[in-house]
Amino acid sequence: MTIGKRGRRLLAVALVLLLAPPAAFLALDALFPFPVERLTPPAATVVLDNRDAPIRFFLAPDQSWRFPVALSEVAPVFLDAVLASEDRRFFIHPGVNPASILKAAVSNLRAGRVVRGGSTITMQVARLAEPKPRTMGSKLIECFRAFQLERHFTKPEILEFYVNLAPFGGNMVGIGAASWFYFGKSPAALSLAESALLTAIPRAPNRYHPVRRPHTAGLARASVLSAMAATGAAPYAAALEAADQPLPERLTRPPLIAPHLAQMLKDRDPGQPRIRTTLDSRVQELARQVMRSRLIELRAQGVENAAVVVLDVRTREVLALAGSADYQDISRFGRVNAATARRSPGSALKPFLYAQAFQEGLIAPESLILDIPITLGSYDPHNYDGTYRGRVEARDALIHSLNAPAVRLFSEVGQDRFLALLRQGGLRSLDRPASHYGLSLILGGGEVSLLDLTNLYATLGSGGLHGQPRILADRPPNSVSRLFSPEACALVTDILSRLERPDLPGGIERAKGVPAVAWKTGTSFGHRDAFALGYSSRYAVGVWTGNVQGRAVKGISGARQAAPLLFDIFRTLEPDGSGLPRPDGLNLAEVEVCAVSRQLPGPDCVHRIKLTAIPGVTVLAPCSIHKRVLVDAATGLRVAGACLDGRDVRQEVITEHPAELTSWWRAGGMPVAEIPAPSPDCPEAQGGQPPRITSPKPQVVYQVRPDAPAQFQRVGLTAQAGPDAGRLHWFQDGLLLAHGAPGEPLFVELAPGTHKLMVVDSQGRSDSVRYVVE
Repeated sequence: MTIGKRGRRLLAVALVLLLAPPAAFLALDALFPFPVERLTPPAATVVLDNRDAPIRFFLAPDQSWRFPVALSEVAPVFLDAVLASEDRRFFIHPGVNPASILKAAVSNLRAGRVVRGGSTITMQVARLAEPKPRTMGSKLIECFRAFQLERHFTKPEILEFYVNLAPFGGNMVGIGAASWFYFGKSPAALSLAESALLTAIPRAPNRYHPVRRPHTAGLARASVLSAMAATGAAPYAAALEAADQPLPERLTRPPLIAPHLAQMLKDRDPGQPRIRTTLDSRVQELARQVMRSRLIELRAQGVENAAVVVLDVRTREVLALAGSADYQDISRFGRVNAATARRSPGSALKPFLYAQAFQEGLIAPESLILDIPITLGSYDPHNYDGTYRGRVEARDALIHSLNAPAVRLFSEVGQDRFLALLRQGGLRSLDRPASHYGLSLILGGGEVSLLDLTNLYATLGSGGLHGQPRILADRPPNSVSRLFSPEACALVTDILSRLERPDLPGGIERAKGVPAVAWKTGTSFGHRDAFALGYSSRYAVGVWTGNVQGRAVKGISGARQAAPLLFDIFRTLEPDGSGLPRPDGLNLAEVEVCAVSRQLPGPDCVHRIKLTAIPGVTVLAPCSIHKRVLVDAATGLRVAGACLDGRDVRQEVITEHPAELTSWWRAGGMPVAEIPAPSPDCPEAQGGQPPRITSPKPQVVYQVRPDAPAQFQRVGLTAQAGPDAGRLHWFQDGLLLAHGAPGEPLFVELAPGTHKLMVVDSQGRSDSVRYVVE
């Protein structure tokens, strides 16, 4: 063989490089530092479930599938295969194997081109980090870079760089991506046959691609197995058996489990190569299957989509989160995460209002709340069914989700205090002042996410201890704080578990194997969103159904469209049944109260019942409905004080209900017990409840329409009055306008201007308002 002048010069440079004194190398190392940043290029993102199984992949910034792993995460048999077939002297040589380099140089010079590599694993790492054309000059640079690697890194570190930088065809880089896409498993689980194949592919990724070129891939695998058998890295018999194993026929598809949750976490921290979550893939898949099955029926009703959240009540771990029924369904906005979107929850906030009222002692479950039309300022809420019951127990008001009692209770609890409690409970989307929401907040006048709302229901299930939802498994458990008392939670749980379930015939809820669930529904304003939320002792589940784009569906309701899906999920998760939270040591007691007032009974309270109270918390005043009055025996009129002198009087027990209630009873034609009128010559007997004008409303500006007759532009005259009010006399701007009994239809025609309106009852008690007509 004759070596040309150029070849001899390159060979001389190679010899100098190999034999250079340490000082010269150190100088070159300082002048031309290794580009270490290329050893760890940006990784793809792998999102894992709570068993470390992948649920979704995201491409690296350079559009590569690159899943870096540590050597400890790679099967030892794969490392044995690499060392046996690629670089048997890896742990001995200084980065370059001189004998191999010289042999390769001679062969290449004879051929006039690169026909033999002679590269060590260290040199391959150098080439992968800094790719160059395959020339003899590039080979010399590789040698220099290999020496640099050996100087700055340990052998295990260099081997780890190799397994993570090796090409495996297409945009697959590194053993982490290759083991998944070729075999659907982690590198730690690779077999001998799989390891041999993946060792061979980086030599020529296109030529040895097992799916596209199985024959050449099989030969390359056999070559690796032969080298392993020759070096003792694998028994000969095992190598023969591995050579007969089938090759992969197709690539494994990237996982797409809980894609909304995975996207949400990646967006929060886009630089993380691995994101470990609390998600339970089994629970996620069960919820998804149940949701898609139920949607067949829902879509026939015009409801196109759904979202589900499942939490562990105790740990607050997010076990499942499905933001839509099908992430890939672009036509139904499947990629929108409805589990975290802000939506009106309708009545789903009511249980927290009642819990707050219980723990503050304002009411007990058996307390009576007025269920009659109510006007507070310009807000005029109505019950969903359009009917009213007069008086209703608090627990029945919550069971039937009555709006009027809830608004009354909300007004008593206080808007600011309730809003502060909701924010403390994680409803961060309620970020405006209480005045922005007003009293409509309790009926869905604000917007919350399904995830946050489900977590707040889990707080009821955990006895009032609140913590934020836990999604990241690597984060320590969230701190908890007490939001509700255990007693308030127990009372609300008992009420919510009494709701009639839409999935079962009445009365069968306690049957064996049926999950016991405390639950509540909500329907948003405008019939756009239907919610159902519930909890057992183990799970808290939240369901939303509707159309992602906000299209309304006539007649949609949480009970009809969301609750059946809620119970489908509970039955699937707990097929053998479950129980409700049953905390021990609750501070609850039964107290005897007046059956009419639900207050502490006096001597005139004939009928009494038991009421569940929180001792030391529940405020129970003496009965204010049953009263004793003195009546003139001759006239039957009420007397008091100095008027008693010289009269024959007797005691009578009267029942005096709130004026609002008696006015509503009268307006509906219901009988009202009359109270003896005060004697006109006895001023001390005057008293009772003055009338209160409810229409016209001073906050409303009334407008006269020029295109309508005056007789059709009227406003009603209504006032709440006590049972002893007698007739009501109405005066406008000082002139008598009308008179009649409470509840009798009376009207005033609208006239432009500001008017003072006064009402006076038969006892001389009055109320007045100013209203404006434009």
